[in-house]
Amino acid sequence: MPIRLDDGSPTPSSASSPGSSTAASIILIGDGTAQLSEPAAARDLYVSPLFAGRRAQAEASGLPWFVVSGRWGLLDPDDVLAPYSFSFARQSVNYRRAWGRFVAEQLCLVSTVGRDDVVEISAGAAYTAALVAPIQYLGAQVRKATAGANDPGDDPR
Repeated sequence: MPIRLDDGSPTPSSASSPGSSTAASIILIGDGTAQLSEPAAARDLYVSPLFAGRRAQAEASGLPWFVVSGRWGLLDPDDVLAPYSFSFARQSVNYRRAWGRFVAEQLCLVSTVGRDDVVEISAGAAYTAALVAPIQYLGAQVRKATAGANDPGDDPR
């Protein structure tokens, strides 16, 4: 189970989220298969160039952002976890549907996602497909990030 290191600094979940029909309010980025060999914060555990690019874009946006993991669900970038092996794409349709609802519920615990919010998803097709309907059910709009969405090596975990 991921743990949280609290150094007293503001976290993405405490940042304000602008309500706009075009600007994102929160960003979700998919994890990756390439990982460090020892426990690390989610922001540092995944080491693929694709994840690094998505992370850089999320951080540059100034918006709250989270990592979505097929194994753990919604991760704060500061959540510490050990390397793991898990293939989201190999899970059943029922697992992926339940996972999407689980992530949407986790999102409600860390943010006030609602009607005026736009959730940007920067992840592979399997993650995106599982997340769209549950997030829309919360009343939020979903915007799929196009940059790198289908890059080689975008194997959801």
